[in-house]
Amino acid sequence: MADAKATVQQLFTQWRGGDGEAGQAMAQRFTDWYYAISSVRLGDQQGRAPLQQACASFAQGIVTVTRPTDLMDWAHEIVQREVDGAGSRIPGGDFSNALTGHRSPTELLESVRSALQPAQIVLLHATYAPGTTIDDLITLSEDNGGWPLAVLDARYALKRALRDRCRINFTVVPDEPVLDRAPLPLYEAGRMASANEETAFEKWLITELDLCRDVAEFATFGHALRAGAFEAAAIAPPAASADPSPPPLTMPGLPGGEPVVDEYEEPRSGPPALAIGLAVGGVLLALVAIVVVLFFFLDAG
Repeated sequence: MADAKATVQQLFTQWRGGDGEAGQAMAQRFTDWYYAISSVRLGDQQGRAPLQQACASFAQGIVTVTRPTDLMDWAHEIVQREVDGAGSRIPGGDFSNALTGHRSPTELLESVRSALQPAQIVLLHATYAPGTTIDDLITLSEDNGGWPLAVLDARYALKRALRDRCRINFTVVPDEPVLDRAPLPLYEAGRMASANEETAFEKWLITELDLCRDVAEFATFGHALRAGAFEAAAIAPPAASADPSPPPLTMPGLPGGEPVVDEYEEPRSGPPALAIGLAVGGVLLALVAIVVVLFFFLDAG
């Protein structure tokens, strides 16, 4: 059984040595990562074709990668190419999915406004909706707990409200924000300072598996916020909260466990041809199975 705490580079090295289970575990990690990136940029529906093509390209080309140090750059170029080809980023929208119980995320956000402080509503709207400068966000944050943690704190307050009042089965809802994750809302809102900064953040996602899960499961609400779900709430008193009661739904196929960051050594020699052939077949089958299951659950309900 593959080590759940192994990094993708370590799994890659084990797979190159002929370990089929490590190859399947690696395929799962990259599929989850590709899903997080494609869903936050394009949404579930528009991101499906880029996700599927990225997984296919990964399975077909992984045998050409020989060094663990080349793995992340190569793998990110694949998903970057696919999402760019589909428009790179959408401006947001109201996209229900299995996690929301096929309820409108905009309506769900409306139903939990009373659980947030008015200042948090204003801050979330200013962060995700276009038209607010970073300087304005910093000013708003300093008045409400400090930049940049105020934005992240408001985001997690919203996730807690959606979990508790709407039974959204989030798996990453910390009680206190972690400073290292402060760029998260800016990434979701398309507000990173540069393309290089956005790329660096996306590569970090696969090494911080809870963060990868966090991005994936909040993506549809991020799109609703980008489309202005809290626009009226930002200037009007919060309305009374609804009390929806569907059963909780889980987000399938998301990563778990924390990786061990370590130094990686290149294999001293190439693996036997037969071992590579069998392992590549395992990776391809694993990717196909993972994507099929992921799409099934996204349509379920």
